[in-house]
Amino acid sequence: MTDPPYENDPRPRIMCVDDEPAVLDGLRRQLHKDFCVVGYVSGHEALSALSDDESFKVIISDMRMPVMDGATVLTKARAIRSDTVRILLSGQSELEDAASAINEGNIFRFLIKPCPRPALEKALRDAIEHNRLLIAERVLLEQTLKGAIDALLDTLALANPTAFARASRIRRLVAEIVAACQVSDGWRIEIAAALCQIGSVVLPQPTLEKLHSGLPLTPEEHSQIADLPAIAERLLVRIPRLDGVIDIIREQSIPFAQVSDGRPDEISNAAGLLRLAVDLDYLQAGGFSRLDALMLLATRRGTYNPELLAKLTSEASCESKASPVVAVELHQLRPGMVVAADITDISGRLLVGKGHEVSDRLIELIRNRRATCPVVEPIHVIVTEPTEALGS
Repeated sequence: MTDPPYENDPRPRIMCVDDEPAVLDGLRRQLHKDFCVVGYVSGHEALSALSDDESFKVIISDMRMPVMDGATVLTKARAIRSDTVRILLSGQSELEDAASAINEGNIFRFLIKPCPRPALEKALRDAIEHNRLLIAERVLLEQTLKGAIDALLDTLALANPTAFARASRIRRLVAEIVAACQVSDGWRIEIAAALCQIGSVVLPQPTLEKLHSGLPLTPEEHSQIADLPAIAERLLVRIPRLDGVIDIIREQSIPFAQVSDGRPDEISNAAGLLRLAVDLDYLQAGGFSRLDALMLLATRRGTYNPELLAKLTSEASCESKASPVVAVELHQLRPGMVVAADITDISGRLLVGKGHEVSDRLIELIRNRRATCPVVEPIHVIVTEPTEALGS
């Protein structure tokens, strides 16, 4: 049972989940004055709707339901829409199960049935305000923090182009995986991907060049690279609001099989995704196609999430041919292009490594470098999106 669409309804949208239609009707009657209540009689229906519609401010679920209980519904809802605030309705006999659900599902409120109307309305208003604060914080982190990190990485890309070209490639890979798998809070994983290679500044240049090109590593080099997450953590720990990002970077070395012995949470899932992207980039840099690289990673049983690998392998099997490489002059570089071959100056010094995404800041920095030593042209790039005419 679902409600008709309410696209133009100005009231805050509330999702209610209960296997009894009469209970949903009662909630709708109680709350219709101030809230737009949309009811679902099963967790599967509710989660599907939540995946398709980001307008729900709050989800209320009954605890005792067949097939999927309220605790499971709210835990899964958190993974789909972390900003949607979760409220659990439970009877007295279900208190022990409800306490576990609160801990595992990060539930905002726990209400005991029957819940008086004033208490329910207050809980909903508090939840809507909490939703507003969550969205405001996410926008702040996505835009302000992400913008600052972008500027930092563009500068570091010229200071150490070999290390940070790889970070740019990994970041793009993560963005592709996040989009393909509809990962919640993908911005946090993308920031972790952008920063996970910051510890590379301590690696010897020959090791960096091997990573950049996907060449075989010695046991000593493998050991040095294994220390990179810990080095990144030490470098980033003083930056505020990066706790979750640092956790993802720290946990990326934990194999999926070890995590799945417990119950993977958002951080461990994100860390596993990052590890997959890092290893996939290394193989692709060494000349493997996306499909061949994924098939090789699949042989490392217990290392990666098999469902994630299967999805990416299926998509890689259906992919069309790669975007063509275009030769352009320096003045024709545009934001969004991807560097297809290392950019060097005429002395042979590496300026920007292959795989780095071009931005306005990066173009300005390259042009400033050209004043001291000309850049080798043409520059080979991949045009990932339609751009204005290159002749201008």
